[in-house]
Amino acid sequence: MVETTWIQFPKIALYCDKQVSYHKIFCKIQTVVSLHKLSEYLGIQIFLSGPHSKYYLESNDLLDFGHYNPEFPQKLREFLLPAKHHPKLLQLTKPIYNEWLRQTARDFFIIYQKLDSNPKFFRKEADRYLLLVEESRLDPYYFDRFILFLYPAYTDNEDPEEAAKFSMIPGDESMDAQIVKELVGFWIRRKADGTDTEFILGLVELLSLYDPEFYEFRINSSQSQSQSK
Repeated sequence: MVETTWIQFPKIALYCDKQVSYHKIFCKIQTVVSLHKLSEYLGIQIFLSGPHSKYYLESNDLLDFGHYNPEFPQKLREFLLPAKHHPKLLQLTKPIYNEWLRQTARDFFIIYQKLDSNPKFFRKEADRYLLLVEESRLDPYYFDRFILFLYPAYTDNEDPEEAAKFSMIPGDESMDAQIVKELVGFWIRRKADGTDTEFILGLVELLSLYDPEFYEFRINSSQSQSQSK
């Protein structure tokens, strides 16, 4: 099923093509396998708690969020990259990745990399989010505060001495602001439920396989910035 989905991905659910970023990808995948079927296929629960049902993702709940089972991203890494062991399949699916998945994978990594460049800020924001959810005080537009997150001038404090510092690469700020805030939200929730490490390991495997030049450039640039500080 996985290999077929990779190969047929461009032809799956053409009505999903009007959506953008990960919404388009998820829309297509849902037509192939539902959450319930995916859970059965992997042999685990996808979520340990949260508002999601077996069949439906509730993305607008202000009182809770989906806490992923840590085994879920581990299973995804195990099953979703069959090309790791099949060079011909990699050659066949590389153009599909480039056209349909590459930009989204890069966007997820860019956001994570900036958040992770300041672990204290990352942890603080995850804890703040958890507290607001637990106290039912989460504003529906909470993540709008991160629209400018990729801009060099982004700050969480007007006092330069108190403001969080980040590593970043020029050009990152060109990412669409709506995507920025949604992906910041994704990673903050993953830090909050403790699955951020497993998800980023899977993303790194994907990039290392299909987009190694991008991955190496990002890592080398980040290391250069760290050494120059």
